[in-house]
Amino acid sequence: MTEEIIRCLPKRISEQLIKYDVSSINEIRLAVNRPITLTVGEKSVLLGDTVSNEEMTLTVSEFCRGSLHSFEKTMADGYIPLSNGCRVGVCGRYSEGSITEITSVVIRIPRSIYGIGDGLCKRIMMNGGGMLLYSPPGVGKTTLLRDIASTLSSPPYLKRVSVIDSRNEIFRPDAFRRSIADIYNSYPKSIGIELAVRTMSPEFIVCDELGSGEADSILSTQSFGVPLIASAHAPSLDALLSRKVFRQLDECGIFATYVGVRREGRGFSFDISERRPS
Repeated sequence: MTEEIIRCLPKRISEQLIKYDVSSINEIRLAVNRPITLTVGEKSVLLGDTVSNEEMTLTVSEFCRGSLHSFEKTMADGYIPLSNGCRVGVCGRYSEGSITEITSVVIRIPRSIYGIGDGLCKRIMMNGGGMLLYSPPGVGKTTLLRDIASTLSSPPYLKRVSVIDSRNEIFRPDAFRRSIADIYNSYPKSIGIELAVRTMSPEFIVCDELGSGEADSILSTQSFGVPLIASAHAPSLDALLSRKVFRQLDECGIFATYVGVRREGRGFSFDISERRPS
């Protein structure tokens, strides 16, 4: 857990956190006049306290470094970016394209876990195609994607990797210290993908949380022959491919491999499905 997060929280809350093994905390959730909770592993743990409206306002101001105006756009998109791959999800009252009152925040604690993507990197190199990671939210896809991007762009592979880090969650200096990856911070995925294939000669493109808006840009990478490694929210492969955008990408052969991600303790297990060309 970073000093930045501790500094932003009300003191009485940060003091309670020291009672826990901070390495096991994945999320901190605050909601006005409702219980404070931690996500430890995949379980919610009550801290037995609440947050006042004034405390929430002050906490959000701290996350925004005292300048709410500077973060209006990202807050309207549901988050506040912090440093080092950390993101604060926000929700509340929305009006005319902006969030006017924040009533809940969730602070997602990022971690770099080294080596967890080694086997998947070997599979990517062997298959020579793209890979899509899928799971429900909060399982650890971004952590895994970070390690894959870092591993492929570091010795011994040293591949040219363009990371489209739209929400500033993938890149962490400690994870990329040996990497030659090019990082597109805060770029919309569609713009970042287009720019990367045209200007940075990548051998792989990596991005998080694909949605319907990126389909055209992703399909355009096929003419350049750049494999895409990405993630998406879905409980199963059938559920993923039932969505029009992913069915279209599948029919076009964008991904050679689909990987269902499951959390097991502090590790991961995978359901791997390889797609053969028709």
